[in-house]
This record gives sequence, C-alpha cells and structure tokens, in this order.
Amino acid sequence: MTKPPAQLSRRAFIGTGAKSTLALAAYTALGSKFEPALLAASVPQATRAQAASLQPAFARLDEMIVAHMRETGAPGLTLAIANREGTLRVATYGLADIKSGTKVAPERLFQIGSISKSFVAIALLQLREEGKLDLHKPVGQYLPWLKIVSKFEPVTTHDILSHTAGLPEAPLLLDALLAEIPTGSKPGSHFLYSNTGYNILGFLVEALDGRPFADAMRARLFQPLGMTASAPVISNDTRARMAVGYRPFYEDRPFPLHGRLAEAPWIEMDMAAGSITSTPGDMALYVRMLLNKGATPRGRVYSEESFRLMTTPVINSPFRGEPAGYGYGLWISDINGHTRLRHTGGMVAFSSSIDCDVTEGLGAFASVNANLRGYRPVAVTRYALDCVTARTHGATLPAIPTPAPPPDEVKNAADYAGTFTSPDGSKLTLVAEGSRLLLVARDGQRVALERAGRDLFLVKHPDYDLYLLGFARQNNRVAEAFHGAVWYTNEAYTGARAFNYPKEWDAYAGHYFNDSPWYGTARVVLRKGQLLFDGVQPLAPAEGGSFRLGDETDPDRVTFESVVGGKAMRLNYSGIIFRRVFTP
Repeated sequence: MTKPPAQLSRRAFIGTGAKSTLALAAYTALGSKFEPALLAASVPQATRAQAASLQPAFARLDEMIVAHMRETGAPGLTLAIANREGTLRVATYGLADIKSGTKVAPERLFQIGSISKSFVAIALLQLREEGKLDLHKPVGQYLPWLKIVSKFEPVTTHDILSHTAGLPEAPLLLDALLAEIPTGSKPGSHFLYSNTGYNILGFLVEALDGRPFADAMRARLFQPLGMTASAPVISNDTRARMAVGYRPFYEDRPFPLHGRLAEAPWIEMDMAAGSITSTPGDMALYVRMLLNKGATPRGRVYSEESFRLMTTPVINSPFRGEPAGYGYGLWISDINGHTRLRHTGGMVAFSSSIDCDVTEGLGAFASVNANLRGYRPVAVTRYALDCVTARTHGATLPAIPTPAPPPDEVKNAADYAGTFTSPDGSKLTLVAEGSRLLLVARDGQRVALERAGRDLFLVKHPDYDLYLLGFARQNNRVAEAFHGAVWYTNEAYTGARAFNYPKEWDAYAGHYFNDSPWYGTARVVLRKGQLLFDGVQPLAPAEGGSFRLGDETDPDRVTFESVVGGKAMRLNYSGIIFRRVFTP
C-alpha cells in the first residue's frame, strides 16, 4: 500500500495512541545491541525428511532475515514455508514484546491484514457453489440496506471482489457503510483498491450464510483447514495470545528509517477487509491449500472451478510495481512462466506478505509486528521461495540481497544545492558534499537530508520534521522547494508568483485529528493557491465544494465543515470525521 506519506493517502489504511514511553525506552536501550535471531524453527514429522535436505537453504534464509530485520528495524517476525505435501518450516525471529523482552514464539498470533481478503473470497465462492450467490447480480439485491449511489450500472459481488466496483477505498469504520456510498467509475473499468468493498462482502457472507461473520469463517475455512489457533476477528479474547504491535512514536510526521517505535493502541477489528489473526503454522496450512487449488488432506475447501475463478486476473493492476492482475482477493502474476499468487497486509501495527508459486508448488508467509509506514515483508517471502526453489533443483543458492543504500546517500545532491527564497524573504540553503545533501538550519546546524521519494526528503531537525521537504523542476533543473505551506524558488524559476484561489479555502488549512488509530492526524496546507494534505498530496476541487484525493474516478471525498472564526472545525473524509486541533 505507496504514496506520499499523508495520513489520508490512498492505500494508507490497513495501516496506522498511547505512545508507550516504557516501550520506547526499552527499544532505544536495545539500540544496536539488539540483534534479531532465529528463536524457534520446527518441521512436522510428515515432511521432515524433505525439509532436512533444505537445511542449507534455510540457513541462508535465516541469515537474510536477520540482516533484513536489522536493516528495516522490524521488532519480530514469523515465517511459514509449505509445499503441496505439507509444512516445510515454521520459524520465528526477534521480539514479541520489546518492553518485557519476550521472544516471538510459533504460537503467537500476528494480524495478517488484507490477506484476509482472500479468505472472504473463498467463503463467497463456497456460497456460490451452494447456489446462494450469483456473482454477477447486484450486491444490493442481497443487502437491501446498502445505499450505493451511482450513475453507472449496479455494482456486483464480482466487481467488489476484483476491486473494479469504483467504491471508496478508505473507510474502515461501520459508520461509513451506513451512509450513502458513492462510486467513481463504471464497474469493471478501473482497478481501485477498496477496503470499503470488502467490508461490504463481510456483511454479504453473514446474510447468505445465516451466521455471524466470525462463526461463518470458522466453519467454512478454519475448521476444514485445521487452523485451530487462528481467529476470524481481532477481539479482546485474542489479545493475550497476540504479539505486541508497534508503530511510529510520532504519528503526525514523516517516519525515518529506524525511527522511534512505540506500542500501538489496542483495537478490536471485526471488519472483513482485514480482521484475521493467525500463527505461522496455521498460515502454512492455508498456503498448502492454495498450492493444491482448494484441496486438503481432509477434502476440498472449494472446487477447482472456484479456484480458477479466484485466480483468473479480472483487471491489470501492478503488485508493488511489478506486472500483475487482480482476481478475487489475490494478485496474480506470471513470473518466468510460473503462476504466482500474492498479497500483502498492513494493519495499525502489523505488516504481512504471502507468496505462492502454484507452478512450483511452493509458498511462503511472513508477518512483522510493526507498522513501518508502507513496509511489507515481501522481500522475505520472495527470497524464501528463491532459496528453497534453488535448493530443490540443485541450483546455487541466491546471494543475500544487497542492502539498500543509506537513506542519506543522494547521488544527485548537486541538483538541489543552492539558496532558495520564499515570498516573505526567508532563505533555504542547501549544500552538496559528495553524495550527501545538507540543509543549513537557522541555528547553523548542518543536517543531512534523507530520501523519501522522488525529489522528496526527510529532515531530522525540529524546524522541519512535521513535513517532507520537496523540490520541483523546470526544464530539468530544480527551481522550487517547498515545506508545508512555505514555498521557495531559486534563480531557475520563471513561473507565476501570484496565485488566485477561492478565499474560503483559507478556512480549511490546519491540523485535524480522528480518535481512531486507523486515521489519526492530518495536516492541510495552502500553498501556491492549492490545498494539500501534509504538504505533498493535492486536494482537487470536486462537486459541491468537496475535494478528491486522486483523479476523476476517485469516489473518496473530503469536505470542510462548521466554519467558526474563519476556521473549519471539521474535516469529513468519506464519512469519517476529523476535528480541528489547535497545535502546529
């Protein structure tokens, strides 16, 4: 789920409290002395002989994971590897609780996030097999209370399963489903990832099955698969068995590599877009079922025809920048002639990845107990498959991936060097020293900038830490700089210097907050006659004085409400209310 790190960015959700000082202190005290290590590994008796031949691959993989966790700052990690015959390995690394020093154990629950969507898809395909669901009928025929408002043809279950319904992405709270839900495009015409859609599908499972969502999922999937440790919803009953989850200590600003972490607030989650918690052992059972196209030693979970429907791409949609199509709850790719089924999951405080090579008959799942702002352990599941596949075929084990360059390495630092001036005369001075770009702060401190995207940088200085520092180009030369509401230019800039905009927009700039940890904080700035979230994400004017975050097909809307004393007191984001807070 990666866009500019505005709290309200699309795909930022199944992704962002109480900030535990004790947890932070424990994490900081560990510092560089904390070396994540393999803490437990097990293989079922049935596949032990096969797994024994893979020990060199597992050793290389362990080495990679320890380095990966050190590089990313992940507190703990669980891993499962399976083939068509069974579980090849379950392994755990690092800490389940930084404060107490409790290590991750195989029985610890981790939240799998949006990987839950494939479970929901299977349950609906089972209902189709039972004659209770027509995938191509309007979903409103099954859920008469649902108020989808559209100028296009009615939305079907097929459209929602494949994220082609044009529904809003973001809202994860029930309130948003009870209001009118708009669509932004003709069903089937665009891929638009929608948590809203999959939350609707959870209610559809209930309506057709006749049992509460959690009971239906247990009966339809967990019990047939033998996933006895897993839970279909995140509730207080599961909390004691779950690893502690972590998220950025400072929730209201850009998060640097190895930034401070704090314990995330506990929340229950019963919405189908991402409600499942599981162990690596249970997820190995799920991987095995997918590799066998719905079959298990206990019988079929769903038919081979249903598996084909689920894994046939409906629409092209890149998977984290790689060519792929989306089916029902899974991305499908052809990689070197092999069919790969993949998905990721991001929660308030967990990040997960699943990768199944159906052609090879091998799959992996990994989960980390932290939200590291856009991170998912995709590199771990990919490397697990690469190592085991190479060993199985007698090939040389792949080299451990080269670590990413340090974030303060800016090879084109000279592009940005120089002095920029704002309309009020304030200066921004940058100096290039080899492959480092330094900002000269007002207090004289020289601060190395860290890359955060194309022409975007993170500045570790209290005068600059609330927003990213960004740059814009003219004729391939850096000509503008911006930080929050402040705009700077240099001698290369030749454009306009005055900008017209509706004066009521002045009331909209400010800091807004929502109590749910799914949403948290957002800042709106006005720069160059444009409203922007967190200084980087444009708000485009839409109908009725509202704004959208993306192009014309984006159904999510932002409105500003209750203007008092020249300031909007509320920001409404697709039915989710943020209130103004009078802090910077």
